[in-house]
Amino acid sequence: MTTPAPADDRPRLLMVMPYRQFVSKAQAEGFWVGAIWDPRLETPEYLDDVRARADLFVTADFRDPRVLRRTLHEVAREHRATLIYHIGREETMVAAYEAAEDLGGELNPAAAIQLLADKHAMRDLLARRGLSPVAFEAAPTRQEVADAVERIGYPAVVKPSALAGSRGVFLWQQPQDLTAWTALVDQYGYDGPFLVEEYLRGPEYSVETLSRDGRHQIVGITEKLLGPPPLFVEVGHVHPAPLPAQRRRAVEELTTRFLTACDYRFGPAHTEVIWTERGPRIVESQARLGGDRIPRLVELATGLDIEQAVFAALAGRPAEPVAPTATAIVRFFTFPPGRVDEIRGLETAARLTHVDELSLRLSPGDTVPAVRDSKSRHGHVIVSGVTAEEARTRCAQVLAAIEVVVDGTPVRADGRTGVLGTPV
Repeated sequence: MTTPAPADDRPRLLMVMPYRQFVSKAQAEGFWVGAIWDPRLETPEYLDDVRARADLFVTADFRDPRVLRRTLHEVAREHRATLIYHIGREETMVAAYEAAEDLGGELNPAAAIQLLADKHAMRDLLARRGLSPVAFEAAPTRQEVADAVERIGYPAVVKPSALAGSRGVFLWQQPQDLTAWTALVDQYGYDGPFLVEEYLRGPEYSVETLSRDGRHQIVGITEKLLGPPPLFVEVGHVHPAPLPAQRRRAVEELTTRFLTACDYRFGPAHTEVIWTERGPRIVESQARLGGDRIPRLVELATGLDIEQAVFAALAGRPAEPVAPTATAIVRFFTFPPGRVDEIRGLETAARLTHVDELSLRLSPGDTVPAVRDSKSRHGHVIVSGVTAEEARTRCAQVLAAIEVVVDGTPVRADGRTGVLGTPV
């Protein structure tokens, strides 16, 4: 624990694993901010920055929910925190909200957070309410997955119930896939439980919402760009999604009905939906902002800083809906495994005026890791345009400009092999 917070009359907000910008944005809305972090989860440099910004900085081992709950109890009482909040990674959310309920400082019922964090509990709720029906079956251990897949029918999606960020999600298309699936879950050291679901075919979207007092404001709908099966790693997002008005309304209505059914009361939610031939179906939802730089896409498209809006709403100043005036795209780089011989075109792409962010996590001499989930992608670019067509054209221009030579083969960021500068 560091220096105690100053004695002032600001409302006291205790946050579990707040990212550094959350600390600053909460303070800008008038809050005293205490930050609780597990030092294993970020670099010392990053946490030093959080420590410098926060009014109070405390470390705890999040691997044991009892330790986290005890820490929250002690810090909240010592520093008179009136609100406890968590919009970081899902794994520790339930414990944080249970402690908040004990102390009377919750913004959401712990049961609502449990429904959003537990894929099986979410499916049970949807089935009971007759919302977004999907065939599913729980498999407590990996030994029970193959039989569950047989009962659901091929192809089936297998999800590790206790992993987040799409880690370990796999499309099981035939019995022989057992070998590849086993190798995948071995990489995560995960043995169960699992959820086995019918394969939902169709375009996928995420719905970004802000809730206050149980009322859910649609911020916007984002189109997902997915890699190939069996992993379906997300390779990009487009905001706002190009959706016909009737389809958009159906997706929005399903999302708000779902959040109401969960009794979700306050804050952002990131709800994933697939549009099937039977209409929209919920994939899953998280009680947090969307990852993959989606908040930045929202800001570029609408001007709304959705992160700031969370804390403004907490301070009693909810944001009004904002119509998009542009389209923003993030595309992630996924190069083939091998050794990096050379990188070309990165500086040229970075100088393009329509590039908002550009990051490549590779250097000459590096070994390119295989992409198996969102954390193993190799970098990203964000661009925007007045129209969706302009944004897509600009994104294609950047992807065509960047080339990584892997084991002697030039590979462009758009996935093509060949000579730099070939027209797209």
